[in-house]
Amino acid sequence: MRPNIVLFGDSKTKQSFRSGSWGASLAHTNSRMADVLVRGYGGYNTRWALFLLHHLFPLDSKKPPVAITIFFGANDAALIGRNSERQHAPIEEYKENLRKIVNHLKLQFSSLHCYF
Repeated sequence: MRPNIVLFGDSKTKQSFRSGSWGASLAHTNSRMADVLVRGYGGYNTRWALFLLHHLFPLDSKKPPVAITIFFGANDAALIGRNSERQHAPIEEYKENLRKIVNHLKLQFSSLHCYF
């Protein structure tokens, strides 16, 4: 079985498999070494991503990915007073949500290295 690389994020991740995009390039480069799994959720912010963690990365998972990308922030930065206001997360909440996501992944995958 080939190892997995998981791309977790918002619409930027969801669209990463368009022709010539970074996700497609990553999958092509690693085509014989790893499977690239796209878990991109258009419109999601870090607050909503927290609800997906246990579903996407259950604590009893037997096969840890070799790498995970986390790309959120565009929706968290939505401007107040606009149609997308419900996606907005204040910067302190955004930072705390990212910490929770990373801590969950580190708890689940003890060998995971995180780079910021």
